[in-house]
Amino acid sequence: MKSGLPGLFVILLFLSTVSGQGSVLNKTIVYIQNYSTWLDAQTFCRSSYSDLAVLYEQSDVDNMDLYQYFAWISLNKDGNNWGVKLDQNIWVNDYQPNQGCAVVNYQKQRLQGADCEQDYFFFCSASEDKYVFINESLTWSEAEARCKKPYGGLGVVKDKDHLNKATLRQDFPVWTGLHRNGATWSWSAGLSDYRNWALNEPGNNGDCVAISSVSKTMTTHNCSARYPFICFMDNLLLVKENRTWEEALEYCKKLNAQLVSVQPGDYTYISDRAIEADTDEVWTGLRYLAGSWFWVNGADITLSDLPGCPLTELHCGAFSKNDPGRLEARDCVEEKNFLCYSEG
Repeated sequence: MKSGLPGLFVILLFLSTVSGQGSVLNKTIVYIQNYSTWLDAQTFCRSSYSDLAVLYEQSDVDNMDLYQYFAWISLNKDGNNWGVKLDQNIWVNDYQPNQGCAVVNYQKQRLQGADCEQDYFFFCSASEDKYVFINESLTWSEAEARCKKPYGGLGVVKDKDHLNKATLRQDFPVWTGLHRNGATWSWSAGLSDYRNWALNEPGNNGDCVAISSVSKTMTTHNCSARYPFICFMDNLLLVKENRTWEEALEYCKKLNAQLVSVQPGDYTYISDRAIEADTDEVWTGLRYLAGSWFWVNGADITLSDLPGCPLTELHCGAFSKNDPGRLEARDCVEEKNFLCYSEG
């Protein structure tokens, strides 16, 4: 993945409890401003987080501020000089004077130096102080050529007044984990039926899906296009090893984690995460002892369909991945995959 600006531009969109009171689940969504192909974005998310973002419900999208962007302007260096006189107050404090081209940094409302070979959005010059935002990511020279014929060139920004007219909210695509394999739409990780297609979508523009930075609707794109992207990470770990309940409990503890407790609002999310298990059910932290059911982490019991007096051997709770919402009393020596969660 190319990185033309110093550091990695990561914005924490939200770190939240997935569901209601008593839930142990947390989900982090991050917005990455390294303009990448869908596959490169997936690789990055898998190495640094969990995966490209899977969206489960409208609230996932409503909480996202995706307005931050970088966009080329006409400035590039001739040797050590920018070639025109510029107001110093339009630069970020650490603008990297050794970089050869300049971008608008929307987040900081300033100009910033950048590697000319990096891909970014760009502004074409409609007139001396009017700009056309192009949400296609290109290198500086490619963007200049793209602007040349219809507009005369990249947009010129010399002073604060020009900058104010350029740094407006813009609509552009942001990669998600949804993609098409043949005729089937699937997420890079997990399962979700969430779709919020834009008008006339899904189309034949490509097999990878982005959401609009403004409307948050979904559009299809060529997977080789370079856009910013969103990653997700949660605090769950699906262990695809067959263990008894006691063995699963100890395995989680060795990871400084616990067997997961499941609240009613968690059912869909837990089911989506457990669907990749090799067993039809996964162990949870539910246990029957001394005449009552309890979660080993001390969470409140809100389940009403568990047997009040289970058979002697059916004293451990398993979550059915094929019947979301059902926790079953099972023999603790059965071997199943299991879900751990971390509290940190």
